Amino acid sequence: MVTFDVSARVRELPANFWGAMDLQIAALAQAPGPGVIDVSKGNPDLPTPEHIVAAMQRAVAEPLNHRYPSYAGRKRLRDAVAFRYREDHGVAVDPDAEVAIFHGAHEAIIAAVGALADPHTTVVVPDPGYPIYRSAVTLANADAVTLPLREPHFQPDFDSLRAIEAARVLFLNYPNNPTGVLGSRATFDDALVFSHRTGAAFVHDFAYSSLGFDGQKPLSALTVDTKLDVTVELQTLSKTYSMAGWRVGFAAGNASIISAMKRYQAHAFSTMFGATQDAAAAALEGDQSGVAHLVGVYERRRDLVIAGLQRLGWDVAAPAGTFFVWVRLPGAQDAVQFAQRLRDEQRVAVAPGDGFGESGRGYIRIGLVDDEATLTELIERLAAFTRRN
Repeated sequence: MVTFDVSARVRELPANFWGAMDLQIAALAQAPGPGVIDVSKGNPDLPTPEHIVAAMQRAVAEPLNHRYPSYAGRKRLRDAVAFRYREDHGVAVDPDAEVAIFHGAHEAIIAAVGALADPHTTVVVPDPGYPIYRSAVTLANADAVTLPLREPHFQPDFDSLRAIEAARVLFLNYPNNPTGVLGSRATFDDALVFSHRTGAAFVHDFAYSSLGFDGQKPLSALTVDTKLDVTVELQTLSKTYSMAGWRVGFAAGNASIISAMKRYQAHAFSTMFGATQDAAAAALEGDQSGVAHLVGVYERRRDLVIAGLQRLGWDVAAPAGTFFVWVRLPGAQDAVQFAQRLRDEQRVAVAPGDGFGESGRGYIRIGLVDDEATLTELIERLAAFTRRN
């Protein structure tokens, strides 16, 4: 059998930090002993609301949906995106020129960089931050520049970028994965100043748009860049409607950026099943009471985990959003080694912060995507681990 060399582009992709860990977790789950508690992921456990599932079932039977759909995305879905922006954020977007539909926000991230960044141009990525930002930069053969998110509030330190004179893309993500903090108006103002100074498109990853706790509503970047001068915002239905497996995302904002992303999409990706688009439109157009219920569930889970960790003496603050808890380990411990020991000794899997960048070292991320009984058991195992170590 001939072994083929991979392309330079693939060789330069970051190592899959999670791949080896996932294999270890899977092997552990097959070994004798108590069940594995895996809180290393952000995979929602709650079911998709029934009215969305019913809309999908009806749409699957529609013969029109058995044909190739348009690359542009269904008008009904684009209209529904514009409707939600008016209702939720008071922002007017043109569903034809300022909205693009994608197979999840992941594709939208890749398209934003691929459509805007030429080789060896600058793309600014947050640290800590979602690893796919850097992967997108590598695939475009562009150059990643790190924007530190400073403790304790994990807002970006734009002063660190004063030497950057030109950039193509600036990524931010609030509510933030992995830290759970919300973005401030000042942060978005600073982002717009940087974008205007350097020529960068401001791409705001708003994946956790609905998940603000304690009565706080996450801020849309489009409410700050009201003229959509330099900004596009990426969203997904995965978190808001528990539709992670459905793979539905969209981008909204500056028309020229949206046009470029659509052109990239037409070559790099494919079209989305029409029935899925119909169901997504039903989610965005329909009753939103399930969204509020979802926020309440995650807030209760957050409170349970935070109270438990604080009883154990762990250094942790309650996140204001997302469904993650970001925990600094005591004594500047190595998070990768800590996570390995925790898996071996207590069959608990957490995400080491190293996977989110240099600034993530010494932290772990805990997902709140398990029921309260499982999270209670998690705290009990962490208590046993803490006593032993």
